[in-house]
Amino acid sequence: MELTRYSVDDFLLDESFQAYVADAESAAGLAWQVWLREHPAKQAEAAEAHALVRALHQARRPALPPRLVDTEFQRLQEAIRPVPAWPRLRSQRRVRGVVGVLSALLLLFLGVSWWRGQHPPTVRYATGAGQHRTVRLPDGSVVVLNANSTLTTAAHWTASSAREVWLTGEGYFQVKHLATKPVADIAAAPAAVKFVVHAADLDIAVLGTQFDVNSQDSTTKVVLASGKVAVARRTWLTRESLLMQPGDLVETSTARPQLSRRQVPSALYLAWTKGFFEFHQTPLRDIVQLLRDTYALRVSAADPAMLSQQVSGAVAVTKAELLLPALAEILDLRVVRTGDAVRFERAR
Repeated sequence: MELTRYSVDDFLLDESFQAYVADAESAAGLAWQVWLREHPAKQAEAAEAHALVRALHQARRPALPPRLVDTEFQRLQEAIRPVPAWPRLRSQRRVRGVVGVLSALLLLFLGVSWWRGQHPPTVRYATGAGQHRTVRLPDGSVVVLNANSTLTTAAHWTASSAREVWLTGEGYFQVKHLATKPVADIAAAPAAVKFVVHAADLDIAVLGTQFDVNSQDSTTKVVLASGKVAVARRTWLTRESLLMQPGDLVETSTARPQLSRRQVPSALYLAWTKGFFEFHQTPLRDIVQLLRDTYALRVSAADPAMLSQQVSGAVAVTKAELLLPALAEILDLRVVRTGDAVRFERAR
């Protein structure tokens, strides 16, 4: 079957997709990441299948009701019973192979049924190219989605249910604070109090604050505007975590999976939510870093002294194609761009 026709169940049964979930840095994992970037229409179904496979591994063969196991096993026996006893050893091995495959499929079916029974239906919010969308969640939190992004949430929220969402792309979160008393450890806070964003391999837990998450092109970045955020990177073998402070940018990628942290002017990284960049004596070096982080550009300056030049004012664009000429005019510099390489030079 063509991958473009895959359903959630098709993704679940694909061994290479299972290998991708197990190790995103494997050959299969890298191949799937490239394919999903090229086929955004399948990202939602792939994300649901990804969550199902992860849940099945984490559940480690959940305990099912004995009556259900007995009933399904009896059906399996009845399905196998008509197979005649072949005289040759090769055929017997073939029968055992069929039994093994059927048993594996039975376990997968029961596991998926169990998982879906334990999890409520979901709702997806998506944006296309050039679109922004504001989503108000049942708890009062607000999410602004950038272009080509998808947010998945539970269809029904209750006062005792976990507040968690799944993000692909970029989203700006304004999370409502529900804790009635101080919480020392955000990650260990009750599920109904903390708010968790799942983006790629990151779990981003907060109580109530404002932050931006950008998860695309094998890289995930979190920028904190205010409050505190607990970020954890999960793998099959280890779990890495840190506590963010306002102005922190935390990043992870398939090339460099370990969490890295640096300070940035967070307002610049949230400018896309307003549709314009606002600079207040902002050094060019900060803008250069913004161009690298936001647009994946390779930026350099012919003269390092240029990086100390300051920019003030508002630029009512957030696309690199329009921002670069505007910066050149404000700073009286020349911008030379070749592909994803950008170089600032003195105007002649």
